[in-house]
Amino acid sequence: MEAQNGTILSVNDLRTYFQTDDGVVKAVDGITFELKKGETLGIVGESGSGKSVTNLSVIRLIPTPPGKIVSGEVIFNGRDILKLTTEEVRKIRGKRNAIPDL
Repeated sequence: MEAQNGTILSVNDLRTYFQTDDGVVKAVDGITFELKKGETLGIVGESGSGKSVTNLSVIRLIPTPPGKIVSGEVIFNGRDILKLTTEEVRKIRGKRNAIPDL
């Protein structure tokens, strides 16, 4: 179920924080992007800029604790991944989404 404009993934104001001994680390702090059918999206940045945490957040694989997705939306084919049960996310992750072994 893709959006009328062809968007299959929409990430809105995503924030993922980690609790450390030194305090809260805001690994992802308000990222927003869209991916339309047929597009390829590359996320680039310096080491430690939050690329991997962004991707792990999108597919809900952040280790909790110490990490926590504190706010935002991850809309995949019309469904907010962050509001689904763990089992529902597993079904989507196994059939439709993956992080390839690079």
